[in-house]
Amino acid sequence: MSQSEDGRAEQDIAVPRGELEPGKVIEAEIGRLVRHPRAEATRLEQVAADGDAGSAPFIEIALVARWIVPVALILVGITLLVYFKA
Repeated sequence: MSQSEDGRAEQDIAVPRGELEPGKVIEAEIGRLVRHPRAEATRLEQVAADGDAGSAPFIEIALVARWIVPVALILVGITLLVYFKA
C-alpha cells in the first residue's frame, strides 16, 4: 500500500461513516492535490474510470470544465472586445 493509501485507510478507520465531516474530507482531498498533484490527478482519473465512488461524475465534470471554461472566457473576451471597439 502506498503512503497516500495508508493515510486514506487511517482516515476511514478513525472516523465512523455516519460522523464524517465534509469540511475535513474536502480539506484532506485538497491537501493531497496540493502536495502531490500528478499522483492525485492519476488517482482521480482512476476513481472516475472505476465509477464506484459517488464523486465520479463530479470528477468527469471537472475534467471537461477545465477545457470548456477557458474557451468560454476567450469567446466572451472577443465578444466584449468587438462590442467596445465598434
